[in-house]
Amino acid sequence: MKISFRKKDYMYSYDKASPPELRLHLHNYYEFLYFKSGNASYIVENTLYKASPGDLFITRPDEIHTISFHSDDLYERHFIQISPEYMKDIDFDLLYILNQKKPGTMNKIRADIVKSYGLDEYFTNVEQYVINRVPESDTMIKTYIIQMLVKINSALREYSESELKVTAASARIADIKKYIDEHIKEDISLEFLCENFYISKYHLCRIFKSYTGLTIKEYINTRRITLAKQMIFEGYNITAVCYECGFKDYSNFYKNFKKYTDKSPREFFKAFQYDL
Repeated sequence: MKISFRKKDYMYSYDKASPPELRLHLHNYYEFLYFKSGNASYIVENTLYKASPGDLFITRPDEIHTISFHSDDLYERHFIQISPEYMKDIDFDLLYILNQKKPGTMNKIRADIVKSYGLDEYFTNVEQYVINRVPESDTMIKTYIIQMLVKINSALREYSESELKVTAASARIADIKKYIDEHIKEDISLEFLCENFYISKYHLCRIFKSYTGLTIKEYINTRRITLAKQMIFEGYNITAVCYECGFKDYSNFYKNFKKYTDKSPREFFKAFQYDL
């Protein structure tokens, strides 16, 4: 079942289907995406978030983002989009926290926090008024979105206190991720990272997985394949894409591309051309 409903200043959508091909993109709305199932990572600016069922992802209009899928597992999500003008008639600025945060930070609210604040219920409530339209539907939908934003602000404060404290470990992981992102076209080995960041293999592997939900190899490959998909979208030669994304040879590029997208690079290119 697919549901999509748009008014001038808000949109609600629900879908459960095979993963779509998505580019990095911007839009003029705040987006609240409730992730229900699938095998994917959510990328906002230079931050990669592992997506787990029940997570809530939030992006504002100036944040470039996409979803990278790692298999053909069914992708199920609800999302609500609202325009910056949608809350103009509310006395309190409910978008203040979202507007003050740095791009690419605080985009994910974990499933356990989502559940504890009942954020998942607002998507169901909005859906009911979308499906069963009555004269007061738009008013009821707005009241639910207002309540959701109040709860999201509280959840983000908890999130910032529990997960965004700057510790030695988190700062080091941030530095390592930044290095990987800036040198993604180069040969990056676990041994090299350990040597240059003065950390043992065991400790690096343990804390990196703890903070990101991914192994270092998974993170590097996800970033490389995401870049490769974007370059293919933009019309680059596939062989050139292989080396521009940091793969040493085409067979290694092919194997990893197939693993993370379930398509070969040429199959992916043909599917994209067909979709156009």
